[in-house]
Amino acid sequence: MQLCDLKNGERARIIKIGRIGELKKRLVDMGVTAGETIKLERNAPLGDPQEYIVKSTGIAIRKEDAKNIEVEKVEE
Repeated sequence: MQLCDLKNGERARIIKIGRIGELKKRLVDMGVTAGETIKLERNAPLGDPQEYIVKSTGIAIRKEDAKNIEVEKVEE
């Protein structure tokens, strides 16, 4: 499944990050790496971008970029 498929409050484990250019390096620097748990905190008022929590830090990722991040749901 893709990161953009998560619903508010759901958690997932990152499997891999696809090709998203220079953004990939920035995401990895912020802790978005394979094996890390990520949670969808909320959507922006118009639905894009979405706020995710990774390593206790909130980051905003556009849906277009979240489509390139493969995850698997984690039960809480």
